[in-house]
Order: sequence, then C-alpha cells, then structure tokens
Amino acid sequence: MLWALAIPLSIAVAEIALWGSLLLWCANWLRLELARAGSIPERPARGPAGDVLSLIGTPLMAFWGVSMISALASRSPVESLWSLREVFLFAAPVVTYLAYRHPSMRRLGLRALGIGVLVAVVVGLLGTVLAVQRGDFPGAYRPDGTLGHYMTYAGALMLAIPTLLILRDGWVGMLHRTLALGALVVVGLTMTRSAWIGCVVGLALWFGSRFVPGRSPESGPPPRRWAAYVVLLLIGVVVGGVVLMTLAGPEALYERGASIFTLDNPTNLDRLAMAATGLRIIQAHPLLGVGPGLIPRVYPAWRMDWAVKETTPHLHNDALHLAAERGLLGLATWLWLIAAFAVGAWRVLRCTGPFAEGGPEARAALAALGAFLTMGLFEYNFSDSEVLMILLFASTLPFAASAGLVLGKDDES
Repeated sequence: MLWALAIPLSIAVAEIALWGSLLLWCANWLRLELARAGSIPERPARGPAGDVLSLIGTPLMAFWGVSMISALASRSPVESLWSLREVFLFAAPVVTYLAYRHPSMRRLGLRALGIGVLVAVVVGLLGTVLAVQRGDFPGAYRPDGTLGHYMTYAGALMLAIPTLLILRDGWVGMLHRTLALGALVVVGLTMTRSAWIGCVVGLALWFGSRFVPGRSPESGPPPRRWAAYVVLLLIGVVVGGVVLMTLAGPEALYERGASIFTLDNPTNLDRLAMAATGLRIIQAHPLLGVGPGLIPRVYPAWRMDWAVKETTPHLHNDALHLAAERGLLGLATWLWLIAAFAVGAWRVLRCTGPFAEGGPEARAALAALGAFLTMGLFEYNFSDSEVLMILLFASTLPFAASAGLVLGKDDES
C-alpha cells in the first residue's frame, strides 16, 4: 500500500516501495514453489483482456529493445543508456497486476492512492493561499505540491482524477468524488493549459464510457437516486468554481486560457519552432533517432532561426520527441504499447460493461490514457516519472480486475 500512497507525493519513495513490493512477491512465489514439491500448478484463468503477457509484454519488450539499440547507435551511448533508467518504472504494471487482482486488495490500493492525492491537494491549496497572501499568485508562483514542478504536479493529479472515480459506493466513493473535484481545482490553479485540456478529454471519456454496452448479464447500471446525485454534483461544481475563482481570479484564468489560441505568446511560437526542429531531426535520423536523452545536446545545431530559446530539454510533444530521439521505429513501438493498454481496457469494458467488476477500472484506464495522450500533444510527459507511474497503475487496473472473470460463450465466440 505504501507504493500507491507515495505515487502522488514522492517518486523516490514510490520507486523504493514499488521494487520492494516486487521483491517480496518474488520471495513469496519462490516459497510457494518450493512448498509445491514438484506438483504442476494450475493454469490461471484468462480474463476478458486475453493473454496479458503477450498483449502488453510484446510491445513493451519491442519498445525497450529499440530504445537500447538507439542508445548504442548514438554519438554518446553511455549518456543515452543512463537516460533509459526509466525502464525500472515499468515494474509498475507487474506489481499492479499481481497485487490488485482481488477486489479487497484493489479497494485498499485505491484508498491508499486517495490518501496520497488528498495530501498532495492540501499541500497545493495551502501553498496557493500563502502565495496569494504574499502577492505571488497569480503570477510567479504555481502550486507544485511535493513533486517539485507544477507541470508534473498537474499531470499527476490529472491522471489521478479518473482513478479516484473507480470507487463509487458508500462514503468512501463520495469522499473520492469530492477529492477528484479538489484535484480538478488544483489543476486549474497550476495554470497548466495542457493539463486543462487533458482533464476535459479524460472526463469526457470517463462519462462517455458509461454508455458502452457490456455483454455480461450484470453490466446494467446500478440504481441511483439521480436527484440527490445531480444536486450534490452541482454543489460540488459551484464550490470548486468559487474556490478557483477566488484564488486565481477570472482575469488570470481567462488570459491563460485565451493564450492557447494566439501566436503572440512566445511560448506558443517556440513550441512551433520545436516541432519544426523535431521534423528536421527526424528527417536526418529517421530509423533510430539521435539517441535517448540527447535532444538538449543536438537541438542548438538543428533549431529554427526564429526559435525563441537557444536550447530545450525536450520537444514538448510525446510522439515528436520520441521519433526524434528514438526514431520512427521507437515511435511505432511506443504507439503499439499505448494501443495495447487501450485495447485491453476496451475488451474488459465491452465484456463486463461500465458498472460490473472491471468496468470502472477499464473506464478509468481509457480516461487516463486519453488525458495522458492529450497532454502529451503539448508536453513531453512520458519523461515525468510521477505521471508515468500513475498512468501505468491506472492502465493495468482493468487487467488485474478482470483476471479472475470467466467469459461466457458469447465472449469466447
């Protein structure tokens, strides 16, 4: 549970807890195998997502294989290989799948994540209130919680919002919905435009996926007191809007939102220059790119004359950066990996429906993937360890939730 709790708070603690959990599971597995005394283990039931190892493992190995080749073929193999240390974060799908297949464990994990998000939201709100008193917000200050950067903070909360909506029953479900609204308010306070758009897409996918028909007999919607539900939702939206407007002010929010659509903003102009530079790099290094982690080194030699900045740590676009860094082969395998997570979640959703076991997890996974890809049009959020870890956690939950489900004859045909 420490791993899920630490994800929105500290990447160092989260990584230590992640690998500690994996090592503990391996030790327990070895103990069980030794106690089995040579008997043949039962084959685990295959869930609606199909063969998880093949579906996710194959593109994952292909992506990291291409990344390794790109690093070894670059002008600075040591530096490129060091930048690939993010591969250790991909223990997250393994731990999520192994630890959260049982509903009670999954609820505990989601509650732990909720506690972590609660702390992150409270820290962000308190920091903003203090900045308002100092006269630094809106202005120089942007809330970053405990993650050190406001964009990373906004991206992590953006992905946590649909994940918090998975638990829907009882007082815990109500608290998680209230917390999701608080996280949405804090994302607004970060003034991160890409996260704003990502939240819109993610919530649209979450609410839209409730109308996807399932093939399971239990896939129908649960009975709800719609009047009370709508009233509470409206109250929450009004309270959240009042807090957001009070702290940030309508003028600052409007100016930040309107800046998305103008080239008078130097940030927007520089993003276009980064895109043009990235296309130049791809044209010169189409297959394997310049090597992982080497964009800051080669950018000045390829930058456009009208670019605002002399250099940049990344190209502010997931697909463009990966194609320039690891070539079109790297981009293709990355898209394959993202599509594999989406296909698995869609299979679970179509089998169970949006409300039966596995359905809310599948909806959250699709919403998180949509929000992540949308934000990734404007940021290189694949390099943010905190954002990536929450994405992998949310995207693997439907596989874990559906692992023990037995498909009916209609699902097998």
